[in-house]
Amino acid sequence: MKKVMLVTPLLVVIGMFYSLESNAGFDEKVAASFAAKYEVCALKLKDSNPFLAIKLKVKADEISRDKLGGGGYIKAYAKEKKKAWLLSAKKCKKLAKKIN
Repeated sequence: MKKVMLVTPLLVVIGMFYSLESNAGFDEKVAASFAAKYEVCALKLKDSNPFLAIKLKVKADEISRDKLGGGGYIKAYAKEKKKAWLLSAKKCKKLAKKIN
């Protein structure tokens, strides 16, 4: 009985730490990818085409507000933002023009 009483709190603590480490689902990964692309492209276009940059920034903020509650979204967003810096300015303009 004493062993069960000692092991139970340990399992609860391990479970708490495991629950803090969450992975992003498919929809969070897709949202993070688009939000990161829009954010980076907004920074790239702010000098040459400020209206498209504002449009991209608004869309990125909208996506982030919708998905921010998910635990894995922030990690997925940081990962995708690193990849998004590889986009050219031409692709950024094309991406911005597709947004309604």
